[in-house]
Amino acid sequence: MRTTAFRPSLLVRLVMLAAAYSPLLLLLAVLNSFRVEWLRWVFVGMSAAGVVGTLLFLFVAIPRRNATPEILSKAKPRDAEALKFFASYVVPFFVTTSAPPAARWGLLIYLLMIAVLYVQSDLYYSNPLLALLGYRVFEADRPDGGFLLLITRSWYLAPGQSRDLIPLGGYVHFDRTTRTRRTDRTTGRP
Repeated sequence: MRTTAFRPSLLVRLVMLAAAYSPLLLLLAVLNSFRVEWLRWVFVGMSAAGVVGTLLFLFVAIPRRNATPEILSKAKPRDAEALKFFASYVVPFFVTTSAPPAARWGLLIYLLMIAVLYVQSDLYYSNPLLALLGYRVFEADRPDGGFLLLITRSWYLAPGQSRDLIPLGGYVHFDRTTRTRRTDRTTGRP
């Protein structure tokens, strides 16, 4: 695929991070885990901004980008990525209900470190909100031997299938294919 790499801006990645954290932020706010009223409302605002921002990114920003047809030689689901990310913050969350204040603030530092890693590593594709919206993540091989991660609503990607892809940065792509097309395996053309 010969396209200019499109990497979401830092603002978009931070908004998608807030969306990925939105279930946790909402739980922390509802349970008032830190017992600080203004922080509770910051969590609610970040959760809402993340969800709205991700929806805008998916349904406004991405559709405005040009897609390039790409033939995939094979693909396998990587749906566990969202669950791994979700587990990385949900499991420690259970500590906050019975922990002393110092441990709660320690958890907040832990969550901030995960957040920095999430943004620096462009792990926005493992966003649990995307899974809730019906998107799946596939690791797909290209005929030239390269690979990519594909965010798609499809449940199955057939070998030799052509997909309309939008690069989101590095090897992460968004699938904008609206219908299944048959591909000639000898020429690689739809």
